[in-house]
Amino acid sequence: MTIEVEAKFPIPNPALLIAKAEELGIRFSETPVLEQDEYFNHPARDFRQTDEALRIRRIGDELILTWKGPRIDTVSKSRRELEAPFTVPTSDIECRLQDLIRILLALGFTQSGSVRKLRRSATLEFEGRLFHCSLDDVDGLPLHAELETLCEDSQQPDALQSLLRLARQLNLQQQERRSYLELVLTSVHDG
Repeated sequence: MTIEVEAKFPIPNPALLIAKAEELGIRFSETPVLEQDEYFNHPARDFRQTDEALRIRRIGDELILTWKGPRIDTVSKSRRELEAPFTVPTSDIECRLQDLIRILLALGFTQSGSVRKLRRSATLEFEGRLFHCSLDDVDGLPLHAELETLCEDSQQPDALQSLLRLARQLNLQQQERRSYLELVLTSVHDG
C-alpha cells in the first residue's frame, strides 16, 4: 500500500517562502486550482477516534474518493492512502458528486465537514524523490504550505527525513499536524 509522507506548515511570510522555493527550482503554478472536499464519518467507528479520513474531492471534472489511514509517526502527517479517481464530463460532475454522497449516506456514513481551498502546485525532485509542493489558501484559515511524497512502507523513514530536510531548506519550521478539516472545524467552534 502506498504511504503518503506529508507535512503542512502555516506561512507567516508568503513572499519569503516563494523566494526560497524559487532558489530551489520550485515554480508554483500562477493560477490556483479550486479543490472542494466533502468528508464522511464511518457508521460503526468514529474516524476522529481512529485517526482516519474518507473524502470525496472535486477538482474540475475529476472526483477522487480517498481513504487515509491513521498517522504512522509522531512527526508528520504520514499515512497509508488509497485513492480512486473518476473523470466525469463537466456537465455531469455535480450529479455524479451527489450520487457518490447519496451512496455513502445510504450505507450509513455521515457527512462530517467540508473544506474548500485554492491550491497553487509545483513538483520538485529532491534527494532522488519527487515532491509535490503546494500553497493552500483554505477558506477560513491562514495560508499554508504542504510538502508531500509517496513511497512504499519500507521507504517511509528515509522519505520523512528527506521531506524534513526540504522543509528546513524552505525555512518551514512550525509544522501543523492537524488536517485542514480539523483546523476548519476548530476555527468554526472557536469563532
